[in-house]
Amino acid sequence: MTITIVPICHDCNEELSNWDRFLNKKYPNTLGYTLCSSCEKKREEKIIKEVSQSIADDLDFYDFEEDVTKGGKLK
Repeated sequence: MTITIVPICHDCNEELSNWDRFLNKKYPNTLGYTLCSSCEKKREEKIIKEVSQSIADDLDFYDFEEDVTKGGKLK
């Protein structure tokens, strides 16, 4: 009697496709669990959005609208 273990995605709990299995075998991740391509892409997009928002917040030191609305003078 043999038991086959079917790898599933950690986020969506769906069975991994053959392509996802190949990628996870060839390029193992350090997370300790496997993700399907769509869930991995969603996570990457979320990280990209957070990083870009962080950079935009750091570069927003002019506060142009705030100066004008509070009666500040433009230099």
